[in-house]
Amino acid sequence: MTDAKSQNQEICRSSDLSNGGKGVVFGVLNQGREQPAFVIRHNEKAYAYLNQCAHLFLELDWDTGEFFDHDGEFIVCANHGALFEPDTGLCINGPCYGMSLTNISVSENDGRISIEDDRFSLVELPDENQRM
Repeated sequence: MTDAKSQNQEICRSSDLSNGGKGVVFGVLNQGREQPAFVIRHNEKAYAYLNQCAHLFLELDWDTGEFFDHDGEFIVCANHGALFEPDTGLCINGPCYGMSLTNISVSENDGRISIEDDRFSLVELPDENQRM
């Protein structure tokens, strides 16, 4: 993985996301550890989180980028079915009820979504066959 903090913190184009649609998976360096993360769009706004359930710290997506339930209203954990509010990351149903996903502050400017959070540096994720 390559540390990209010195280059830029751009995750994706704004057009890569649609409300309640597929998210974009990316990697971050967090306290010296490389971790998977994702960005989604809900109610016209982009939200990003570490890609780990608050329950057992397993990745949330059913398939790469598939985070929302069938109605596109809640983030759902593929492992235990926990439901999370897309705008807060708060678990509202499931084994981690009341706990929250770790949010990553992002900004959306000039058709681009970028990390705006000093705790995280953008890094490349390993090949899909080597996901964390």
